[in-house]
Amino acid sequence: MAEGEDENPGSAPLRDDVLRKRDFRRPRGMDLGSFMVNSNEPAEEPEPVESEPHEEVDEAVGEVVSIFSSGDEHRFEAGAVQRDGTVLKTPEMDSVEDLAVHGERRLGLGLLIAMVTVWSAIGAVVGTVLPPELSGIGLFSMGAFGLILGERWIPKPSMRLLGVTWVIISMKLFYGLVLDAWHWGWFDTSPLGANETLGLGLLAVVAGNVFVAQRHDEDAIAAQATLILLIVGSAAGALYGELGVAAMVGLGTLLMHGLAFMRRSGNLASLGIASSYLWVGVHALSNDWVLFGVELVPFEDELLLFLLMAGVTATNAVVAASFVRAENWFSDALKALGLGKPALWSVSVGLGMIGALLAIAANRLETGYALAQLLLLVSAFSASYLVVRGVHIKDLAPFILYPAPVMLIGLSLLSSGAYDVQLPGNLSPYSLYAAVTAALTSAALLRNQTSVSDHVLWMGGGVIVVLLTLLIPAGDSGGNSRLLLASQGFVWVGLSWLAIQRNSPSIAGTAVLAPWVWLMFFATDAESRIVSMDLIPISIDEIDLAVWLGVLVVQQITINVHHGETGLNLAARLAGASEVGARFRDSGFAKLWNLSFIFSVVVIWGITRPGALPMPGLLTVMGMLLIGHALMVWRGRHLGKPRSLMTVWGVFALILVWRYGQSAFWAMILVAASGLMLLATDRRKKEGVSMADLELTEALPGRLLTLMLGFMGAFYIVISLEPITNVELTGAEQMLSPELNLLVLTGVGLVALVLYLQRAVTLEKLLPPAFAALGLIVTMGLAGYSLGMSIVVLAALLAFVGSGSYLAVQGEFRAGMRALARRDDRLARIKEKQDRMKAFLAASTAASEHSTMDLIERANAGEPLPTDGLVIQSQPAGVDDAGPAHGSLRLIDTELLALAEKQRKRSKNWDTSGEFDLEIGDIHHQPIITVMFLVTTILAMSVISFVSGNTFMALLFGVMVSMLFVGAARMRANEVGLRLPDIMGIESPIAIGMAGLVLIHVAGRASNSVVVLEDTMHLLVLTGGLAMMAGLGLIGRSDLGLRLPNALEGVVFLAMMDRVVCLLIGGEVPIPFNYDPFAGDVLSSSGPLLAIEAVLVGAVLGFDWVEGKRIGRNMSDHRGAAGRSAWVLAICVLSFGPAGLLALACTARRSIWWQQPAPALASWIALPVVIQGTMAWAPDLLGVEPVPMFLVASVMAMATVGFVAWTVVHRLGLWLPSGLWALHILLLIACFGFPNLVYAVVFILIASTVSWVSGILTLRKGWRIVGALDLVLGWIVAGVVLINGASVTGLFAILVASAILLGIVTWLTQTFEGEMANE
Repeated sequence: MAEGEDENPGSAPLRDDVLRKRDFRRPRGMDLGSFMVNSNEPAEEPEPVESEPHEEVDEAVGEVVSIFSSGDEHRFEAGAVQRDGTVLKTPEMDSVEDLAVHGERRLGLGLLIAMVTVWSAIGAVVGTVLPPELSGIGLFSMGAFGLILGERWIPKPSMRLLGVTWVIISMKLFYGLVLDAWHWGWFDTSPLGANETLGLGLLAVVAGNVFVAQRHDEDAIAAQATLILLIVGSAAGALYGELGVAAMVGLGTLLMHGLAFMRRSGNLASLGIASSYLWVGVHALSNDWVLFGVELVPFEDELLLFLLMAGVTATNAVVAASFVRAENWFSDALKALGLGKPALWSVSVGLGMIGALLAIAANRLETGYALAQLLLLVSAFSASYLVVRGVHIKDLAPFILYPAPVMLIGLSLLSSGAYDVQLPGNLSPYSLYAAVTAALTSAALLRNQTSVSDHVLWMGGGVIVVLLTLLIPAGDSGGNSRLLLASQGFVWVGLSWLAIQRNSPSIAGTAVLAPWVWLMFFATDAESRIVSMDLIPISIDEIDLAVWLGVLVVQQITINVHHGETGLNLAARLAGASEVGARFRDSGFAKLWNLSFIFSVVVIWGITRPGALPMPGLLTVMGMLLIGHALMVWRGRHLGKPRSLMTVWGVFALILVWRYGQSAFWAMILVAASGLMLLATDRRKKEGVSMADLELTEALPGRLLTLMLGFMGAFYIVISLEPITNVELTGAEQMLSPELNLLVLTGVGLVALVLYLQRAVTLEKLLPPAFAALGLIVTMGLAGYSLGMSIVVLAALLAFVGSGSYLAVQGEFRAGMRALARRDDRLARIKEKQDRMKAFLAASTAASEHSTMDLIERANAGEPLPTDGLVIQSQPAGVDDAGPAHGSLRLIDTELLALAEKQRKRSKNWDTSGEFDLEIGDIHHQPIITVMFLVTTILAMSVISFVSGNTFMALLFGVMVSMLFVGAARMRANEVGLRLPDIMGIESPIAIGMAGLVLIHVAGRASNSVVVLEDTMHLLVLTGGLAMMAGLGLIGRSDLGLRLPNALEGVVFLAMMDRVVCLLIGGEVPIPFNYDPFAGDVLSSSGPLLAIEAVLVGAVLGFDWVEGKRIGRNMSDHRGAAGRSAWVLAICVLSFGPAGLLALACTARRSIWWQQPAPALASWIALPVVIQGTMAWAPDLLGVEPVPMFLVASVMAMATVGFVAWTVVHRLGLWLPSGLWALHILLLIACFGFPNLVYAVVFILIASTVSWVSGILTLRKGWRIVGALDLVLGWIVAGVVLINGASVTGLFAILVASAILLGIVTWLTQTFEGEMANE
């Protein structure tokens, strides 16, 4: 025995070793993780962890979020979930989360600041209403009071922001005091002059402002001083001309940068760079503008402007390089928006370029001067950038530092006329300066090209294109516009080459999308252009534009082939869209393939107009776009979704066909592209791709065919409607005539039908493409009838007969046989699995350790193991301590789990207790041909109803024929022993027939024939037909408790939709809540309306009876809160009173039972409207006075306030939101009845108070935000009241009410600050 005992331990590890080294293939539905298999083999080495790729950060640009990313780069972002479910970096706090965490304190500060704003308003009143002496004393006292509060609060960290705000407001009051003193004439007696004294007074206040800023060490206060100084500089132009403006702008720039160096403040540095350029650019572009009473004197002296630009640029370049790593407001703001954190250099220079480009644009017609300005900026900031990137200043001195002053001196001498020198080639001094500067700057950049990052390349390319647009005059469609396109093409092609060579997603995305964005800005219609034609006139020849679009399409596809993984990188913190951005990214929509395609189609649509793009060019470009992408799909290089491509292209193609015609060519392109995509799908299926993967990539052939056939039918509809097109594109007159166009389109449509019929038998879903094919045939016949072409009508009839016969033989018969085969195959497969599972469980219970291992090896070998249920757990018999321990076996069949989930969903609509319902309950009979004939009949009856206006007879015939077809479909389904598919719990043929009755009725009411409002018999026929069709689905069914609610909802919802659509099209039906059912004839008007009301009452009672039965049997809710709310609103729309009131009462009662506030809310807010409908007939019938709806709503709103208070006191949080929303809606209804908007302000403030106080007492942040929004809305309405001329009493009442509200809320906020902080 000892020897035997030594053998067993040795054999087990050997067997374990074999098992561990095998490639385990676990059978479907098996979880073998509970087998306890020990191994003495050392653990395998873990797979190497993929490290985050290191990317060098450009210090000048900073941490800028890349607009585009490639492949799986997003996996290394903060918060990104890896494939194994782990997170490498803790997610950052996005803007919404930041607001949720810190927003409460900010809101509290906002309330305090709102109180301070009232103080400012009082100061404005004091300065304008009171006499000058009292105004002066009052303004000085208020300013001093603000400074005192700042002295007290700024040292306290929690109150610093409020104290700074008080100081800024106080300084504003002092500036206003000086201006008011000049306005009052106090400076007229000054020996220096009134204007000079005003300037000195403002400078004195600026000095005091700087002193206060230094005292409190606050950049915001100092920034106010420098900005005021720049405004003073603009005002100085009125006294000292452009020289005074230049001097003051230069002084303000130096002061701000001096303060920046003294305080080491990046805020002042960045603000100085941005504001100085903006001031220079505004004055350069000004045409004697007057802004807030300040005349903006333009720069007429070119040399003065250039020297000012040179001085400002040199200063800003040095400051940007010196403060490149400093914190600043602009970078923090962009970081808060989720756009990364750009460095001070990039953000300040970028903002400064806005003003600089204004200065360049002001002189764009003088090309040499504009180029000199441009090269001045490029030279200075190129040197600044290279220094930041680590290039030594000595290396740049020979190219930029030494030549710059020499060239400026020479330029000044030549431009001022001090030396009259004739330059070669009649060059101007500015052109010579630009040429020399360009050569030197290019040499410096080429020598240090390795220091230039991708960010700078793509941003620089965009800036160059913008400058080319500004500098190349292309107002005519001659050579200049062609030169502009050629120069842009050089830039975009160069960026495309760099994107491929450097493998840069950012450059690739910019090169593909930016040209189309430029076209949207500058090539659309002159009257609707984003950039005005008067500001930048650009006119492109239509042939040149067509060629340019073709080049862009080729460039787009070329780059996408190399950078197919590139996608739009939505910032993780942008607007709190972390999850939304991730879903957008993971959906594939953000891929460059899809984005470029959508951009292209939208831009082509936007720029297409007569004289801009010829018809052949439009067709060629759109064809190249779709077929080019389809070819890439066929080659397997496209990463987009075929269905999305076809949808986007087809929608815009329809728009263009409607305006410009030639639908035959568009159809050719669509069918050719669809054929390529279908071939790609066929090839992928041959390669073994599953249907689930095809559905994931939107490449299922059935859906592609449905789209193709649907758009083809839409082309025929456009021809049938005969749209009036007063204009044609160039070349359209030489193309197809309307008759020949329809004839060619018919041929293309038949080809599309053949493509569908070839695949009809193998499609995953038969109904959608069958309906699309039927629609194509019907619209083909209508188009032929509209143009009087009998051959097209004959082709449509033959296509209908041929396709119908083919589908009848191949489609429905095979569909039925396939459904039966699926049923039998699934039953056999599940039975086999159950038998094998029983055998496995029996063997595993009695087996020893070695026999268990044999079973594991059998499982490893791929032998399927059966199951006897969804989850089966087996526990082997216990063994002694010396024996091995066996774990429990847990077996899960995922197929049965999926079937159980489907059964759970079906159980809401019909009985699922039948034998084998779990296994085959989701297999249906598809009555394709029956449904097609039913739809054809419905369409024919709709046409007859529209043409003749005889809705009554058309409805009667439609009801009879629909019941006939539905009966046939049910008989066939009973023969094969399968259910019919359902739509919202109603069998699909019945649902289609009911919807068809609505279509017939709407067509009749939209008819041009005589439609009489007083005749309501058609409504009774429609309601009766819907009820009969719904009742047909209940015959022979035992699960009426499940099917009856669906039938009632179908009748009511379809009747409600019919009523609404008829109202929208002017179909002469009773207007909800505003008609008297007793006003017309008893037989033709009152009788049908009363009968319909009786049907509605019966529907309400029947629905409530079913609800009671479901509650009695402990069944789940039928539709939920949303369904119950929709039900009661639909009843209210159809009823003239009694049924609506009954539905409101029943819904409120059931909502309390189900604890669903939403239906109760819907009932409560619908009550005033139902009462209004009752008031249309009850007062005359009962002899009482009508009650206005706004009074009812006001009384109910006050009752709602009491209900909200009751929920807050009793902590009924479930019902609080519904009460508050009801209060808002009821007060909104009440506002429209009162004659004065003051009532509206009062009601809004009441809603704000109740919401805010409820949010504080119940610690619900959302309602506190709603209360704040209500307050803002109330102030907006109050502003409207004041603009319309409110009295002083009204103004005082509004201010007092606002102050009381702010006081209560502020007090409660401070009282519960601790609880709200820990919320």
